[in-house]
Amino acid sequence: MKEVLPQPADPDSLIISYLTLRKVVGLLGVSLVPVMVLGSFLFDRTTYIQISVSAYYYTDMRNPMIGILCGIAMFLLSYHGYKWYDSLASKLAGVFALCIAFFPTSDTSSKEDIISKLHYLTAGLFFAILAGMSIFLFTKSSGNMTAEKKKRNRIYRICGIVMAVSVAGIPVGGIPAIHERIKFIKPTLILETLALASFGFSWLTKGEFLLKDK
Repeated sequence: MKEVLPQPADPDSLIISYLTLRKVVGLLGVSLVPVMVLGSFLFDRTTYIQISVSAYYYTDMRNPMIGILCGIAMFLLSYHGYKWYDSLASKLAGVFALCIAFFPTSDTSSKEDIISKLHYLTAGLFFAILAGMSIFLFTKSSGNMTAEKKKRNRIYRICGIVMAVSVAGIPVGGIPAIHERIKFIKPTLILETLALASFGFSWLTKGEFLLKDK
């Protein structure tokens, strides 16, 4: 009886699953703030919008928030990229995403406790790595760049810059003299929304949900 050898995996199926991984990461990033806000309206029976994403930890949206962050972390930890530094950057971002989820900020106005400080530190590192990936790693090419790739690179750079500026703007907006003038617009939540949306669009583009090569 002739031995039947196992067939190699279809390369196309591997490509599809890898692109899907990137799309899922992007969708989770884009959806986090809308899910928190709309979910709180529904389950907390309120129309109040919290001052930051972190503040939703102390609402009925705590578990969904932790779940989405853990989902983002899981996909980042399982992402390898093309080079060792792609893998390292992604896995570090995944670890910091877990830290954001499990080191919540204080439920008081004072954020001087060690857990709150770890939360803000790891959140800053999380977005710094993702901004760097978007600007410096996603824009690399192993061959001739197509017109779509050039357009995608512009999106990567814009998303990376928006992430970096948004995260840098959060502590600036927290300066008492500035915060008192702009607190009515909830600057932290706005900047976090911009950073998360940019993160999401960058990964959706990387997954060729946008500007797919013809």
